[in-house]
Amino acid sequence: MKWRGAFVGLALLVAAVGATAASAATSGFTLVEGGGALFPDRAYVVVVDKKRPLTAKAIVVTENGKPIPGATIDGGQAGVGTVLLIDASNSMKGSIDGAMVAARTFAAKNPGTPLSVVTFNSRPRVVLPFTTNQKAIARALKTPPPLAEGTRIWDALSAAQAQILGGRLGAGRIVLLSDGADVGSTTTKDVVTGGLSRDKIRVYAVGINSPDFQPDDLKSVASETGGAYALATSKGALRSIYGQLGSQAAREFVLRYRSPAAPGQDVKVAVAIKGLGAPVTTSYTTPSIGSAVPYKPKLIDRFLQSWLLMVMIVFLVISLLAYTVVKLLELRRNRSLRRRLSKYVNLNEDDAGARKDQVDGLLNQGNAGRTRFSDWDWISRLTVDLELADIKQTPQRVIFFIAFLTILVALILGVLFAPFWVLLALLVPVLMRGEISRRARKQREAFADQLPDNLEVLGSALRAGHSLVGAMAVVVDEAAEPSKGEFRRIVTDEQLGIPLDETLELTARRMDSRDMEQVAVVALLQRDAGGNMAEVLDRVIENIRARQEIERLVRTLTAQGRLSRWILSLLPVFVLVMILLINPDHLQPLFHQLAGQIALVMAVIMVVIGSTIINKIVKIKV
Repeated sequence: MKWRGAFVGLALLVAAVGATAASAATSGFTLVEGGGALFPDRAYVVVVDKKRPLTAKAIVVTENGKPIPGATIDGGQAGVGTVLLIDASNSMKGSIDGAMVAARTFAAKNPGTPLSVVTFNSRPRVVLPFTTNQKAIARALKTPPPLAEGTRIWDALSAAQAQILGGRLGAGRIVLLSDGADVGSTTTKDVVTGGLSRDKIRVYAVGINSPDFQPDDLKSVASETGGAYALATSKGALRSIYGQLGSQAAREFVLRYRSPAAPGQDVKVAVAIKGLGAPVTTSYTTPSIGSAVPYKPKLIDRFLQSWLLMVMIVFLVISLLAYTVVKLLELRRNRSLRRRLSKYVNLNEDDAGARKDQVDGLLNQGNAGRTRFSDWDWISRLTVDLELADIKQTPQRVIFFIAFLTILVALILGVLFAPFWVLLALLVPVLMRGEISRRARKQREAFADQLPDNLEVLGSALRAGHSLVGAMAVVVDEAAEPSKGEFRRIVTDEQLGIPLDETLELTARRMDSRDMEQVAVVALLQRDAGGNMAEVLDRVIENIRARQEIERLVRTLTAQGRLSRWILSLLPVFVLVMILLINPDHLQPLFHQLAGQIALVMAVIMVVIGSTIINKIVKIKV
């Protein structure tokens, strides 16, 4: 009976292994699709009829009748790896010794090919990772594993699959030995069989006969993965089955080549091996474009891996080092002059020091060799605009903040979209500087509107007997912001020893006011030649009011042009947003193709140029 069971098991195994080998009688080899290759790379397992050397020169591969050059054939370490998956549950107590003998028989049949040993009961345990070292294999198979409760077949198959994928083999297969059905696995059958089929990993299941044996799980996983199933009714039959499987593994090679087929195409593959009879054919369908969902890393991963993040970090480090050096140097500056100045003007110590620096700049203007950062013209203009915009920050801090924000926006755009959109980050400094200028311009316009009334108060104070400086102090008491702050600066500068006409000229430049320049000229004439300044101021007030009336008339006449400018500038943006909301696919070429991106940039440039030209036309200076 034992020999009869052995022959039955061998017959079933041979029939299952040779199910795809109908052509083997005439060809001398069979062909099985292998895993580990992504299209256009292709991999097949070639199983020859008997053990023999096989080289790439002896193989001819054609697809749809066209020869494919560059095919390679791998065996040994680069060939097919096998995982011996052995049941170590308590029910294997009488069979585990025979299972280890059978495993040693398998290893002896195919030396030089990668082999891994995994046992399982309540959990899988990797006894031996993939290796071709015969001594390590012999040590792993020398003694039986410890037995325990549980038969988690699906968990064990998942662990064996991970071994094959981690081993980077040309192809892989699993020889599963168990005497019962799955009990207690956390992984489901569908997930395991689906993953094995996807990765082209064949499972050869061997069942050990017992009164309570249930072969359904073993049969299903073998049939669904393209492997085979056999039942061993004795230790001799088990050893013979493993010997048959080992002999087959020794005759397997991995065929690799790169396919030139187009996406979504049906391909007929023919493989011919010199000296092994007629070619063997198979077929497959190439993946279509868009059929697979591309891997898309998470936003945080793209952010951390972006080269722009490194630029931002370097910028921050250099800026912090520079800031630290500047602060250390400032600690050594003598503050005694600031303290002395603060006693004679209506400013605290820090404000007095700041005004002293501004006064030095005024008195030394035009001197050669201006090398300080704060003496650069654009920095000086930015400083004035920040003061008028009521932004309590130094120009250095504002510049640092704008640069940091620009790099951050560039980083976000580069991570979320294509690198092309990083250029949009250049709008950050433009918009920030525009906002500062807008707020400063609003203050200047308010100063210009308040100037005639303030000059009337100044003239009235002069008629009441006040000196020019005293009359300025009266204006400070009566004026509203921003005039109040500007006239206070005039009085403070005069207390610091600056001639009144010079500090008025400085205020005229700060407020970009030609009317204030006339007041400075009147103050200069009054200082050099004397005269009735109140009457002169009356003429200046009349000129200012007349000019303001003309400016209001011009703004009324150009209102339609200004409105047209904003409508024409914002209309393309509005149309773009509406199309994106209604049919975003319609604009995909505009954002994802080079020609569309160039057209988009050109459109933005033309809109900006057109808006600037209209602004120049409607902006008339009186």
